[in-house]
Amino acid sequence: MNEAKTQIYEIYIHTTPARLWEAITKSEFTQKYYFATAVESEWRPGSTLVYRFADGSSAFDAVIEEVEPGKRLVHTFKPKPEEWPSNSADQPSRVTYEIEQLGPSCLLRVTHEHATGETAVTKGTNRGWQIILSGLKTLLETGEPLAIDWPAEVRA
Repeated sequence: MNEAKTQIYEIYIHTTPARLWEAITKSEFTQKYYFATAVESEWRPGSTLVYRFADGSSAFDAVIEEVEPGKRLVHTFKPKPEEWPSNSADQPSRVTYEIEQLGPSCLLRVTHEHATGETAVTKGTNRGWQIILSGLKTLLETGEPLAIDWPAEVRA
């Protein structure tokens, strides 16, 4: 039986909570670190959350559960079958962003809770979160996007 799997990522970023929140919730930032996607939401509980690629597609469905600007964001995460065909039966998971100010920097903790254990989705999100968070830190600290050759298994 597959047991639940929780992925936790912590990253320290030299920025303010307001600037970090803006980078999480504004397309002008996400397009530079979140696989070139534009983020769309009304940013309130019950609203949809979409990270849209330039071709109009998105890799997962999400609904916002909690919003506390500058501090906390919680949303569901359900892979779309056309993007994750081998694991389209995975149960929705939950992503929590927590921002803690530490002097002139912030701790960003992202927790991704999966109900279905180790699957292609958990492997994909593990690699994806590392790239996303590294890109976010690089962008906020240098003003430039992270320059890497995208791994073959990650959609650019």
